[in-house]
Amino acid sequence: MQISVSFLSSAYPFDKTIEKINDSMANFIHVDVMDGVFVNHVTPFTKEMLTLLKNSPKPKEVHLMTLHLKKYIDLFANLNPECIIYEFEATEKHEKVIEYIRNKKSKVGIAIGPLTDLKRLLPYLKKIDLVLVMGVIPGSGGQSFLKETIGRIEELQKIKKEQKLSFLISVDGGINEQTIKDIRDKGLNRAVSGSYICKSVSFDEQIKKLQY
Repeated sequence: MQISVSFLSSAYPFDKTIEKINDSMANFIHVDVMDGVFVNHVTPFTKEMLTLLKNSPKPKEVHLMTLHLKKYIDLFANLNPECIIYEFEATEKHEKVIEYIRNKKSKVGIAIGPLTDLKRLLPYLKKIDLVLVMGVIPGSGGQSFLKETIGRIEELQKIKKEQKLSFLISVDGGINEQTIKDIRDKGLNRAVSGSYICKSVSFDEQIKKLQY
């Protein structure tokens, strides 16, 4: 299983956190982007932070918790991310957003919150590369994992098998060595973890606990 590390909540300064992620066995840096509109919080990216992320050798995935999607897709496509993920409820024009991200030479992911009806996602599953299942209410780090997430991952895996689709299933929010036990064998391809890794002394030690 792949591990993507979010730097949203860390015991270290931003540059040190990114350095530690780069030096770790993590598969991705998970770049959370919040605009203060779609969610209450704002992630204050400076030019220096964006440059540091762009120059990072570790693959990036960008998670947009924003309403002004075009603006933020344009900005964060400059990081050359492998995947840009947007929140399902952020738009009703999914076909256009998916195409717009594809034109940025990026894979496309859709994030679904705990209250998102999975049936609404069905028309787009053939057109995207990843579904990010939120195990918490989007917007802030350190929340507890919602148990209902387990059934949602199982349902997505069932749909994926029945329709012979290839999208990856990822989970984000409240992920630690305890919560991962309930979902590790449910068809999960990737897990996003933040404070559990970034508030530790050894990032690799925490990552290993999630993987095995």
